[in-house]
Amino acid sequence: MDRPSKRMTSVIPRRESMSVRKVTTKSGESKWEVRYHIGGRGSKRARLRFDTKAAAFAHLEGRLVEKKELQKTGIDIGSFEDTTFQNEAKYWLQVQGREFSAGHEKRVRGILENLYPKYGGLPPNKFHAGLLSQIQGDFLQKLGKKGQPVKPATVNRAMEVVSAILCFAAKQRRIPFNPAAGFPKLKDVRKHLGFWEQAEAQSFLSFANRKYPKGSEDRWVYVVYLTAINTALRAGEIWGLQAKDIVHNGEIIQVQRQYNRLTNSFTPTKGKGDRQVPCNANLFEELMSLIRQDASGTIFKNREGHPICHDNFGKRKFAKDVKEWGGKKIRFHDLRHTGATLMIAAGMDLKTVQEICGHEDIKTTMSYAHLLAEKIRHVARTFSIIPQNEEVPAKKNHLRLVKA
Repeated sequence: MDRPSKRMTSVIPRRESMSVRKVTTKSGESKWEVRYHIGGRGSKRARLRFDTKAAAFAHLEGRLVEKKELQKTGIDIGSFEDTTFQNEAKYWLQVQGREFSAGHEKRVRGILENLYPKYGGLPPNKFHAGLLSQIQGDFLQKLGKKGQPVKPATVNRAMEVVSAILCFAAKQRRIPFNPAAGFPKLKDVRKHLGFWEQAEAQSFLSFANRKYPKGSEDRWVYVVYLTAINTALRAGEIWGLQAKDIVHNGEIIQVQRQYNRLTNSFTPTKGKGDRQVPCNANLFEELMSLIRQDASGTIFKNREGHPICHDNFGKRKFAKDVKEWGGKKIRFHDLRHTGATLMIAAGMDLKTVQEICGHEDIKTTMSYAHLLAEKIRHVARTFSIIPQNEEVPAKKNHLRLVKA
């Protein structure tokens, strides 16, 4: 193997215990190998290989900048090696778990029990993109409760737990940074977007209005359904609504945040920017009725005054209500699809619907229009009113023989 020249190593200070050298792999390829101690001399040594010399030195330069920034914060980069994922997960549960519902805590603990045997003893810095992809693959190979393959959405929820743990550790300055930040979710490809047609939506709302009448303790459940269908808001955005978000004499709802059930905190909306959605008179009156009862915190809250846990609401309220109603079964998120689709069906232009829904790409909004168009084509193929085929009765001969 070639030794690095003095010129190659001179740009890297000796005190950083870093080096670059050219190596030949078993397959005969030439690579540039970077070596350095993660937490300074005496700590574990890292070894990375790059295709080019420039890439190797760029990595080391970035490493130096990173260490200088960490020194300003007073965080020791060696702290990555001083802890394990399991330790950080237990600390996260100890602190954040107090705000979890029983159902959510049970789900989180189930996810962690699957992770601990293989990944629990690893230091947090090992949770890079390669390892996270491996974890995704492990979950995808498992079978669900009914023996069916695990859905991408289920895997994404598990990865959310991993990211939340590492994010919390970084915020608490227990580790230098969150190595899982920015890791992409799996795309949950669905053959068809679920939604209700107008008659179905009205029928369900009528059912909910009767089940949760005005003045009842659970009236807020009906208002959640009314809000979802009339605004096409995401679930997290609904749970994050506050009284101050209703503006312009009640005709506009300013969407400024969403509630993150895992971190139990408010975060920017999915599009990272505020937006406005319509609030009709009926919805405004229902929302104000809740606000008049308690204007603090979020509009929708549990008995302890905390934001609603969406997982619990979906199972304990929405799924049961849909079953009791007896109509077409859809997910709670499909109420957003329903709202957007009915807006387009009512004649609203795509650009306005895009702004209301917060879609970055107009193609996403167009999927609702295509969905509506497919429904219309289905009606064209199955619905037809034409004149009835009737046999024309033969005319009777009214001629009579007249005798002279």
